[in-house]
Amino acid sequence: MIKEQRYELILEKLSNSMIQSLEKLSADLNIPMTTLRRDLTDLEGQGLVLKLRGGARKVSNNIVVEEKFENKIEYNIEEKLQLAKKAIKLIKPNESVFLDTGSSTFYIAKLLDPKLNLTIVTNSIYNVQELAKNGHTNVYLLGGKFTSATGAILGYEAIEALEKYFFDKSFLGVNAVDKNYNIFTTSSEHAQIKIEIIKHSHKAYGMADSSKYNSKSFYKFATAKELELIS
Repeated sequence: MIKEQRYELILEKLSNSMIQSLEKLSADLNIPMTTLRRDLTDLEGQGLVLKLRGGARKVSNNIVVEEKFENKIEYNIEEKLQLAKKAIKLIKPNESVFLDTGSSTFYIAKLLDPKLNLTIVTNSIYNVQELAKNGHTNVYLLGGKFTSATGAILGYEAIEALEKYFFDKSFLGVNAVDKNYNIFTTSSEHAQIKIEIIKHSHKAYGMADSSKYNSKSFYKFATAKELELIS
């Protein structure tokens, strides 16, 4: 099979799913793993595919859509752990911190030391569960509309609740960053929360692993001037 035929098969397979594991692609298409990795590198260079740790997804006009939280935490785990460790180094004891929804911010919740004695506010049920499991006691969950795909609390009530807070540091989930460092999320509801968090933070950071770059999503909510990217 010539490489152009393999390219077509790979792109067709990726079009049926946001993310496919390399093992599944190799088995389903009967392409050796070494050849598959080389083909994916070529397709990524053409801007058609984005390689992830252990997997790949098709770039559809570089537009990123929302995936379920349970899927997102399974990819780029080591990179997200490194991002979380970098973020935690920025946090000082006794500070007030906001943790947004997202897989990278989840890993902050997972690694945060309760001995830092932080006041933590979040709009993620997954963050709350992880923080409670790890022994954090001063944790607040915003009220509002629950979104099952991301585990996020959104809407008017959540935005209204943010008016009462001011954070030393906030860490926001990012869905996409384009070549001009405009920063995107997947819906206006997510964007409204993020914009409000930035307003109520002394310093706001965006968590962006390598899969988020050179892409766009539905709603621009910040630029790199307003939100310092941890990458």
